Amino acid sequence: MSDLQRIAELEHQKSELEALVIVSQADGDVVGRLNFATRLEIVNTELDALRKLDTRVAEVAILFGGAPVDGSRSIDTMFATQALTYFQAIVTRLFASNLRGELAKRGKIKGADLAALSIRGIATGSFGFILEEKDAGQASAINTPIRESLEEATALFEEFTQEDDDDFLIDVDAINPRVFTALAKFFRHMEKNEAVLKANLPDRQYTFDRAGIERAYRRISETHVRIEPVTWTGTLVGLSPIKRTFDFKRDGAEEIISGKFSHQVSQDYLERIESEEGITLGDRFHAKIEIGTIRKPDGTISVSYTVTDLEEAPPRRP
Repeated sequence: MSDLQRIAELEHQKSELEALVIVSQADGDVVGRLNFATRLEIVNTELDALRKLDTRVAEVAILFGGAPVDGSRSIDTMFATQALTYFQAIVTRLFASNLRGELAKRGKIKGADLAALSIRGIATGSFGFILEEKDAGQASAINTPIRESLEEATALFEEFTQEDDDDFLIDVDAINPRVFTALAKFFRHMEKNEAVLKANLPDRQYTFDRAGIERAYRRISETHVRIEPVTWTGTLVGLSPIKRTFDFKRDGAEEIISGKFSHQVSQDYLERIESEEGITLGDRFHAKIEIGTIRKPDGTISVSYTVTDLEEAPPRRP
């Protein structure tokens, strides 16, 4: 496990010392500049050492500020409970949408069971919590799937709070509608309670101020998401088990739709479909599909298709 609290403290010291070095140099204070520069070098050395201890598991220090928080003394219980619930929902949906390989071979699994985060301790500096995945004490050679979902969640926070509206309109196309809905609940909660947020991972730190939270809330309010479940029967004309993508032609339709399989469709099943010894492409299937429609602030629309279940269907009668 990483010492997230110490890393956050050192990052704060680093910022202060860098500013002091610049001020002392501008004032011509040679002794002061050397003193601050020496302390900065010590802080950087300790930071580098702590980051090398990154065990590649999911762990994050979530610190809240603003109206629900009284310095580093206390936080409103209702606000904190709901905020952590919404944050967990984001990580869970990202984890579930990215499941593949060995994890997905388990078939219809609940992402919430595998992606659950636990509170390891209290994070100070404002008021917050240190969250980690189960078995976080066991180091991993590469980032665990939950660590990847956690990093993706914080990257999405950056996309929603960024200043450039044009970039936001591009980035939102790649967001799964269910993930978007989870993000919307989180930012509505933050805006409603006039809160701000810091997220400290072992290798990076994020700060989301009131202006950023307000931008995210505005974009969410101007973006509309609709998820429509349908069941279609047709022909599977394309499949990539590795990328978990499909091409499907519905009976009676000319258009071929493309999309992704959800974690509910197991990897083993997809590989059997592609195998020459099993089910073959071109066969007919009953497909349960979620059609996600996102209407963006500029009026443009993006549509995604996600298969949640797939069953063999009898051949069409001549």
